[in-house]
Amino acid sequence: MKAKRIFLAAGMITGCASLALIGGASAKRTAITPIPAFNASQLAATPMNDWVGVHGNDMNQQFSGLTQITSGNVGNLKIAWHTKVFIPTKGKPTFKGSLAEAQPVEYNGTLYMPDAKGNVYAMNATTGERLWSYKYKTPKGFSSLLQTSRGVAIGGGNVYAAETDAYVTALDQATGRVKWSTKAANWKLGYTFTAAPLYVNGLVIVGESGGDSGAPDQLVAMNANTGKVNWRWDAIPTGKQLGASSWSAPKLYTGGGAMWSSPAVDTNLGLVYIATGNPIPYNGADRGDGKNLFTESVVAVHINDGKLAWAFQEVHHDNWDYDPAANGVELFNLNINGKTREAIAQADKDGWVYILDRRTGKSILGMTEAKVPQSAAQHTYPTQPRPVGQPFAAQRAPKSWATYKEPNGKKVTVGALFTPYGETHPTAFAPSALGGSDYPPSAYSPKTGYLYICSKNSTAAFQALPEAKAGTLKPLGNFFQVDGLFAPKGSPATKAQGTVVAMNMRSNRIAWEVKFAGDNDPCYSGMLSTQGGLVFVGRNNGEFQAYSDTTGKLLWTSPKLAAGINAAPITYSVNGKQYVAVYAGGNALLGESGYVTPKSGSDLYAFQLPS
Repeated sequence: MKAKRIFLAAGMITGCASLALIGGASAKRTAITPIPAFNASQLAATPMNDWVGVHGNDMNQQFSGLTQITSGNVGNLKIAWHTKVFIPTKGKPTFKGSLAEAQPVEYNGTLYMPDAKGNVYAMNATTGERLWSYKYKTPKGFSSLLQTSRGVAIGGGNVYAAETDAYVTALDQATGRVKWSTKAANWKLGYTFTAAPLYVNGLVIVGESGGDSGAPDQLVAMNANTGKVNWRWDAIPTGKQLGASSWSAPKLYTGGGAMWSSPAVDTNLGLVYIATGNPIPYNGADRGDGKNLFTESVVAVHINDGKLAWAFQEVHHDNWDYDPAANGVELFNLNINGKTREAIAQADKDGWVYILDRRTGKSILGMTEAKVPQSAAQHTYPTQPRPVGQPFAAQRAPKSWATYKEPNGKKVTVGALFTPYGETHPTAFAPSALGGSDYPPSAYSPKTGYLYICSKNSTAAFQALPEAKAGTLKPLGNFFQVDGLFAPKGSPATKAQGTVVAMNMRSNRIAWEVKFAGDNDPCYSGMLSTQGGLVFVGRNNGEFQAYSDTTGKLLWTSPKLAAGINAAPITYSVNGKQYVAVYAGGNALLGESGYVTPKSGSDLYAFQLPS
């Protein structure tokens, strides 16, 4: 009772979820090695045997230094084990309509991961044997725009989960029992979490993801041992805060800036980096003039207090949902003209990679402010940043829009990147709101200097809703305020060719590109690159593939797995054996957007070379 009283006195609850131990805590079951309180050097190092961060290291590189599986032998890769990932219930479990986007983390032979519903599991990394599971229970009446959980963090004996009801929970890594659970925000106001937290320097740091549901999102840092909030940073400034004047006064609605992906950190500089999402409503007519800071930005804050160090806005006054928060950021060092530059890159939905100095936020290769088409009604900003280099995705809508009529009989104006739309008829642009890139994480290889992007060539046509049809802006309401977000059947917006693109970060130009066959198969899994010369990617049809990291040549394709692969893979080594693991569960958002619908499920696979 004493522990419970202390727990409640800290402003936390224990009733938000329950524990399910599968098979009990039998001594015969695999022992779980205690997870240390990793230091900054361990978290920043290139992953070797273990994969301790959701993206490998705290630089978000999605890269491994393992070399047992190589471009020369990957063709021999076989399934080592396969396990279903769900909490046993009465009747057959269903994952139809879910977004299976989670990546496991691994330490010393144990995997930790959530499923698409937010339940958390510990599994033997060599057999798939389940060691414990934690059942996440949503509150009565709960609603979330995207019900997904993309991963967990580990450190100091705990597993940390950021849940869709805006709680952050610490679980005992040996048993799955709740140690603390902190309410970061109120889900009834639109707040939610989708990204995996970051564990570093005794803190758990995660960005809120409720911007599209009306929440003015924040980056939140908590004490890893107690769950107490140390600091918050506001993506939407108000009052006298820096950036508040970039919004028209009075604001129609204060919200936006969702942080869909995990932060990165450079502890040597003492900075945490996060990418923020779009302002709301999407329809710029409702927002007035201004850049709408700090939406659509790559942001650096000080790790000790959360105060802003610098911010770079990639899209001013966004009306197209081009949020950089979707794909997140990667940190790495570049040699430019004999000088080492500390870089941060972000592959945006708009088809550009933005490469910045992570000390200052200034462009490394160069950037211009290019004039773009204007609409007084949409309050478009007169210029947009244009990086030096080459776009990785198509930025002009296809001509097929010219002969297409919307279901209401309206003809479509054919435009391109940043073409404004209005209320009288649809206007086509490219990329669509799903990119280019989207949530599937990119991978940076220190071996090649390439950023590997899971992308697509897509298009959409938006028409602004007049005020009478738009509806009242309120938490959990409709903040899109446009027609065309979900493509009508048969429209050009249902066509999207998937691509895997290798971008040379020394020039920001395409080194190689693989285009998927067909025009309705976006790349939507995420990337993994390795020192073994490989790039792994999942396919919507359930195939898992490996490509050469230098040429893009296809080297291996797995048999079709039980469901579509819409989560990024990881790799690790136990007892001298390298494994590559990936979660196959499908993603309903693709089908809802008019694209192919991957088969749903909840299956974790691990691959290895034959003994």
